[in-house]
Formats: sequence, structure tokens, C-alpha cells
Amino acid sequence: MRPLVVLFLLIAVAACGEDSAEQRLRQYFAVPPDVLSDTTALSAAILKQLKTGTPESEIAATLKARGVGKDSLSGYYPPIQSDTGLVRVERDPPATNVVLKSYVVRLIFDSSRRLSQVRVTEGLTGP
Repeated sequence: MRPLVVLFLLIAVAACGEDSAEQRLRQYFAVPPDVLSDTTALSAAILKQLKTGTPESEIAATLKARGVGKDSLSGYYPPIQSDTGLVRVERDPPATNVVLKSYVVRLIFDSSRRLSQVRVTEGLTGP
């Protein structure tokens, strides 16, 4: 019984690490600290920052200027044969958490390559 309690405590402590993926997401998209961490609130805040109707080329330049893609923990994948560009945001290594969080931000453009919607998806990975 005692080994199970110790294991549970180790997992609980490891799961309480700082969420660097969310910090990075907030930095890249200038999301204010008072915005909730749920994907709906993050999506709305990002759309408010990037603004509906902004051309894809301006968004790509903004993301580059804010550091997206400068390391292996993020990247921007522009729309090629679809209406959706993707921004990937990962957590800092080495991971102290058992469960790791990452984000994918879908930037949805209209037929003239102007931003129309933003959707944030949270991904969890672990053992």
C-alpha cells in the first residue's frame, strides 16, 4: 500500500509543473494574462489580436516577428492547398510533468486569404 501512495505523490508533484506551452502561446499571440486558459477564450483573444480580415502574409510576418518557428518548440504552417494555416506550440524540455500540454492554433482564411476564424486545440501527451 505504501509504494502506491509514494507513486501517487510523485505523479502529483510532477504534474504541477509550470505550463510553458501556454506561456509561449500567450506570448506569440499577445494574449493578456486575464484571459482564461480554456480553448474558447484563447481562440477569441487570438482573433481579437490578429483581427478578422487580416491578410495571411501579414499574419505570417507578425508570427515570425514574435518568434514563432525560431526553435523546435513552435512552427507556422501556412495554408497551401486549403483554407487553414496551423501554428504548433510545444512545451519546454526537459519535461517535469507526467502529462505534457501542447497547442495547435488553426487560422482559417477566406477565399482571398484573409483571416476569418481562429480555433485553438489543446493536446495532452504522456506515458
